[in-house]
Amino acid sequence: MKDNRTELQKVKSEIELKENELEKYEKKLVQLKNQEKKIRKQASLEERKKRNHRLIERGAILESFIEGASEKSNQEIKAILQRTFQKR
Repeated sequence: MKDNRTELQKVKSEIELKENELEKYEKKLVQLKNQEKKIRKQASLEERKKRNHRLIERGAILESFIEGASEKSNQEIKAILQRTFQKR
């Protein structure tokens, strides 16, 4: 009977150890997922900054070629570009 109790205690001890390990790994997993989310957000923000910079540069180039571009509406600019780039 003593062997059964000893064996039972060993099993209980092993279960407790594994539950503690599981809890530790679950916490680590949550940390890694949060880190991944943060990195993805940073990458998205960086890509948005690059796109904004590109759009600003191209807008400046456009305005340098179209006289009075800053005073024209978006529709007027669109019409100018459509006429300019129509297939001939």
